[in-house]
Amino acid sequence: MLKLLKIEKSFGEKKVLSDVSLTVEKGECVMLFGASGCGKTTLLRIAAGLEGQDGGAVEKSGKTAVVFAEPRLFPTATVLENVTAVMRRGKKERKDAERRAAEILAAFGLGGAEALYPAELSTGMAARVSLARAVAYDADVYLMDEPFKSLDAGIKQTVVSYLRGFLSDKTALIISHDSAEAALMGADVYRMENGMLVKPENA
Repeated sequence: MLKLLKIEKSFGEKKVLSDVSLTVEKGECVMLFGASGCGKTTLLRIAAGLEGQDGGAVEKSGKTAVVFAEPRLFPTATVLENVTAVMRRGKKERKDAERRAAEILAAFGLGGAEALYPAELSTGMAARVSLARAVAYDADVYLMDEPFKSLDAGIKQTVVSYLRGFLSDKTALIISHDSAEAALMGADVYRMENGMLVKPENA
C-alpha cells in the first residue's frame, strides 16, 4: 500500500506540487501522465523517500523498489551480476539466485546476455536489465519512471505482459507519456496539472 497525503513541494518560488493526495492499494497499478516539468518525477521521488516534501506525509507498507528513467546499472558488473546484486546470495542461495535471475532475463528477451556488461548494451537492453533487477528484488511497492520508453513495440508487449502478472499482488505507481501503456497494464490513470492530481473523466 502507498498513501500520499496532501503533499506540498516547491523549488524556490515555483510551486511544483499542491495538496496532492493519492492512495494505491495492494494489487493496484496507477499510471501518472502529464507534461514535462509538471511534477510527476518529483512526486515519485517523494514517494520513494529520495526527495523531501514541504508538507504532507507518505505512508508505505513493505519493501520499495524504484526504477529510474535512466538505468542505473553497476558498470563493472555483468548483466547477471547486476540482477543478482539485489538478491540474497549466501553460498547455498547463490545458484538459486542466478537461476531466478536468468529466468527473469529470459522473460524480458535477454536470454544469452547474462555475461555482457552495461557498456555493451543498447539503451533498450539496459532498461530491461533495470526492470529485471527490480523484479528480482521482489518488493511490495514499485515506483517506476518511464520504464518502457526505450522499448520497441514488440518487446514492450512482452515486458508489459510479464509485469502485469508480476505486479498483480503488488502496489505500483508508474510514470508514463504513452496512454496506450495504461490500457496494456490495466492501470488506473491520473494526470498532473498545475501541480495537482486530476483523474481524467474518460479514465
